[in-house]
Amino acid sequence: MRAARMLGATMGAAALVGTSFVVAGPAAAAGCTAKALETVIIRSTTSTSGTALAQLNKGESAPASCTMYYGSSSYEKCGIVSKRWVKVTRSGVTGYVVGTCVLTNQT
Repeated sequence: MRAARMLGATMGAAALVGTSFVVAGPAAAAGCTAKALETVIIRSTTSTSGTALAQLNKGESAPASCTMYYGSSSYEKCGIVSKRWVKVTRSGVTGYVVGTCVLTNQT
């Protein structure tokens, strides 16, 4: 309830000064993690032909974008055909892993 009152006050203040803004709710403020169900390669692009940058081993987790990315061509990994990719960062390297082999959770 307190957050709703604060949001209302913020929106009211913005209306008074004519400022536009985007409100980020609690879900948007939280980050995500990706846990590898199998060992996956972190690639430079959303393609299995993208340059291999690093790897995320089975059972390991890494910070991830809460947004799904879609490549232009399908792949079959972990028994599923998909175009879905997840953007992750591991040891300072940011790239994409196949989305069918990771479990993403909001933190």
